[in-house]
Amino acid sequence: MNTGTSFIHKTLNDFGLSDNEATLYLEAIKHAKISPFQLAKQTGIPRTTVYDAMMNLSLKGLIKLETSKGLEKQQTWIVPKNPSVLRNIVFQREKDLRALEVHLVDILSDLKHEYLGNQQNSYVRYYPGIGGAKHVDDKIKNLPKDSSLFVFDHLMPMDTFGKSYINAEVQKALVEQKKNNIHRKTIIPWNTWTQHVLTYQYARNKDYIAQNNFRYIDTDTFDLHQDMYVGEDCVYIITAKDNEAWGVIINSRLFTSSFRSIFSVMWNCSNPVTKKIVDALGPNVFFEQEKKERRRKKNNPSDF
Repeated sequence: MNTGTSFIHKTLNDFGLSDNEATLYLEAIKHAKISPFQLAKQTGIPRTTVYDAMMNLSLKGLIKLETSKGLEKQQTWIVPKNPSVLRNIVFQREKDLRALEVHLVDILSDLKHEYLGNQQNSYVRYYPGIGGAKHVDDKIKNLPKDSSLFVFDHLMPMDTFGKSYINAEVQKALVEQKKNNIHRKTIIPWNTWTQHVLTYQYARNKDYIAQNNFRYIDTDTFDLHQDMYVGEDCVYIITAKDNEAWGVIINSRLFTSSFRSIFSVMWNCSNPVTKKIVDALGPNVFFEQEKKERRRKKNNPSDF
């Protein structure tokens, strides 16, 4: 044979023949016809196995079994068909599979209705109000070590949760991310508000920019009103702006995967926030005023 024996055997296995069936078939096609006894002798495969394999090869359409009567007993002969039948069978299988696909599509909705009808394989939990938003915010801090966190961040105003709370949480997050090796990527819109928050938090802690791994999208059409955290298998959404306050946790493999892909596309289209860029925005006037107030309080405690 011109083709390697191992490749021939593998191809016949892929067609659906067992190792014994492939070996017996390859021997059978060398003869116009051959008896099971002779085939067992030529291949070393037990005769009982040969009978079973020949029946399977016959059902698969690769050989014919002929029976003749001799002087003393009935004799079975194995007559191989032209090997081109292998390809013809493949063509027929393709035709049958196309028809089967059409029929399957007709019944799949019924089957999936039974399969998915009562299964809860995803969870959506809604938490109303400021308390609900804070609850979801707390959950984000319990990510497992060495995990990834993709964040759409509108940089929440401090008047929502309170300045002391926000500043403490920002500082705590920086410590926990470093301690637990949380790999964070953050996308923000680029506007006067986010520039204000960046310069303020950067003035408070120089690690704020690098550790959050910020990138920005500079277009008016990117109008973000939530903080959305995409974890390993969960999406956390926090809204606390204007008259809306709520938090949502969505445990869904598919939803999380979709959000990750959206994030990846936007990440590739965004620009890195560097210390040079933040420095170029100038000093944060709110932070400078805070420093003045602290000095005044320290020097004149009786005024407060």
